[in-house]
Parts: sequence; structure tokens; C-alpha cells
Amino acid sequence: MSRAGASTSVRPIAHQSLVDRVTDELHRAILNGDIAPGSAVSIVDLCEQFAVSHIPVREALRRLESEGVISLRPGRSALVASLSAEDLTNIYELRKLIEGEMTLRATATMTEERLADAERALAEYVDIVREPAALAAKHHAFHAAMLADVLGTADRRVLELLWKSSDRYLHLLMDNIDREPETQQIRIEEHRKLLDLAAARDAEGLKAAWIAHLDSSQQAMLTALANREGSGAA
Repeated sequence: MSRAGASTSVRPIAHQSLVDRVTDELHRAILNGDIAPGSAVSIVDLCEQFAVSHIPVREALRRLESEGVISLRPGRSALVASLSAEDLTNIYELRKLIEGEMTLRATATMTEERLADAERALAEYVDIVREPAALAAKHHAFHAAMLADVLGTADRRVLELLWKSSDRYLHLLMDNIDREPETQQIRIEEHRKLLDLAAARDAEGLKAAWIAHLDSSQQAMLTALANREGSGAA
């Protein structure tokens, strides 16, 4: 390989890791509400806060823009996406459409090993501390385990984008979602039902229950969002 080819074949590791760190921190701040929905962020200010040049900051913002978290504006600023019932509904309608169909394929190829993976993921989800990031991670681990054998590269990329989008609502609305032990238990039972239907190889039953589970989550978050807007916190 020529020197020119070698110089353009890889990206500097230090730069890549710096962009990752800036992206992660910005994502954390937006998910936690430290940077409020609908607020503008200055690229210059972010560079000063992170003590880095504008290059990793702009790259981090471009990544978050691809996830729908922020939108870049002309000049040196970006706008954090607002929360909206329409956006939340669109996210869940797409999830129901895609994941519902995938359950049919997953049931046909479900192995005992995959069921065991889902069982472990569910046990961890049940025991997890009620903290948004940890709860979302274990929740998605269960869903991913159930669908793992039928997820292609493109499927996974699309679903991860939708999961991240729904996670943002979960983080910011957590205080008003499933607060009562009884409601939390119902959510656990919904997941247990999904696992039982998969074990029984009931494809149509699993699809219907999966969509009902997503619809239940959607409605809970829409209610929490309405309460948030009603209190003037949006």
C-alpha cells in the first residue's frame, strides 16, 4: 500500500475517541434535561466547556442531529429538539410496525438458547434500579434478545435509532411514568407474557402482545408528556 493510501485508510484514534467522549457527554446532558428541550446551544460555549476545538464538537453535533436529538443552525449554534406528542407517536407507530412484523420471523427461528438470553435479560430488567439509563438499557436488552436472530445490519441500525429516540422521552418523563408498584408490576407481566408466547411458538399471539406492550408504553408516555406540558415544564 502506498503512503498516500495508508494516510487516508484510517481515522486517528485520538480524534475518534475525543469525538466519542464529547458525543456521549452531550447526549447525557440532553437526556438528563441538563440541556433543556427546545434550547439553543452555542458551539463556542461547548468548545470552552469541553476545552476542545470546534472540530470534535461539530462532529458530535452532527451525530446527534442524525438521531433527531438536535438540529444544526446556520452559524455557530444548534437547537435541541423539543418534546412533542406527534414525534412520540411517530416513533412508537414505527416501532409497532417494524417490531411487530419481526416477531413473526423471530418466532419461527426461536431457539432455546435465545429464550434463555431473553430470560436472563428479563431477570436483570426486573431487578434493575429505577434509573432511566439503566432501565432503558435492560429493557432494550430484552427486546434485542428476542429479535436477535432476525435483525440484519439495516434492521438493527433503524431500531437502535428508534430506541434511542424513545429513550429520550423515557429519561425526561421518568418521574411521571409507572411510579406505582402496581403499574411497574403490570409492565413486568407484559414482558413475561411476551417470553411465554415466544416459548410457546405462538407467532400471532406474540405479535399482538408485542404491539399491545408498545402501545401501552406509548400511552403512558403521552400521558406523562401532557402532564409535563400542563405543569409548564416543557
